[in-house]
Amino acid sequence: MLVGFLLSRVTPDATEMIYARGLYPPLSRTLSFISSRVPFSLFELLVVVLIAMLLVSPAIGFRRARAEGASRRRAFAIAQLRLAGELGLIWALFLLLWGFNYARPEPDRLFGLERAVEKERAEALVAWMGQRLDILREQIAEDEQGVVVFGRSFAELDAEIGLLQAEALREAGLPAPASGRAKRFVTSPVLIRWGVSGIYGPLTGEPNIVDPAPPGRLPFVIAHERAHLAGFAWEEAASLVALLTLWRSDDPALRYAGWLALWVELRRKPDNRGPGVKRDLEAMAEFARLYLGREAPALRRVYSGYLKAHGVRGGTRSYGRVAGLALRYLDTRGMPPRPSGLVSSTPPP
Repeated sequence: MLVGFLLSRVTPDATEMIYARGLYPPLSRTLSFISSRVPFSLFELLVVVLIAMLLVSPAIGFRRARAEGASRRRAFAIAQLRLAGELGLIWALFLLLWGFNYARPEPDRLFGLERAVEKERAEALVAWMGQRLDILREQIAEDEQGVVVFGRSFAELDAEIGLLQAEALREAGLPAPASGRAKRFVTSPVLIRWGVSGIYGPLTGEPNIVDPAPPGRLPFVIAHERAHLAGFAWEEAASLVALLTLWRSDDPALRYAGWLALWVELRRKPDNRGPGVKRDLEAMAEFARLYLGREAPALRRVYSGYLKAHGVRGGTRSYGRVAGLALRYLDTRGMPPRPSGLVSSTPPP
């Protein structure tokens, strides 16, 4: 399986045709159909079972080897080999069920966005985004603290976002995702401390969401994790698909969630933004201050290493590359036409 993965990384176009557009769609549909029959996260339960198995299995192997007369050193070696074999089997299953998606063409090639945006044009697009963000924010509800709310249940948001994403991918000529069902994590209090907002469960076909999500972020997090279900393993690719999904909505709140997520990735100061947008950005920062644990940076480095090991350039820095992809997309293709109040639905010419 390791040889197959290495070969897939040097032949991304073949991986796209054989795996991403051939083998993966029926696999993901089957997994997500099964997992969506239950209301809780099967992936979360599976992780607990696998961790328990990997902790106990070497001890069992050691005891059996000793019972058969092996020396302590030989029994220890047998236990380690048993653990390595089980880890290899899990990784092979991960690759088969989802991991080969890391070997698809890089996102700029996959979406045909290899041409850079000129600096002046990029600045004009960013200014237009800020204006759009402010006007959309005036159209949507907020709570007693003046922070955006989406006014629908988790299940309703998930169902609408799933339909929008299938539509967006079909229009882009890419395989539409399995319908699936996003789940809330029971272990959310721990994951929030680690700076996690969502995790895709590749062995069960489940987009998993940490609850509560940061203010203003829930629709984007759902759309991002659903994009992983659709086979977009690179983080910037999943984020771009999430943006294309939310931008299609007739609901100003969902479109706003997309623009807000992009504004955060652009790392622009909120000085010139409207008061509602400023409150939302401040609420995000306060959320991080309240929940983020001291261990979060170390765990992020671990995850960054995982991404790099699977071919993602820059590891966790890949999240930020969605800003460049989005600018290129808007520059070359504009926006899906949708009602948008006082501002044009397409970027400036």
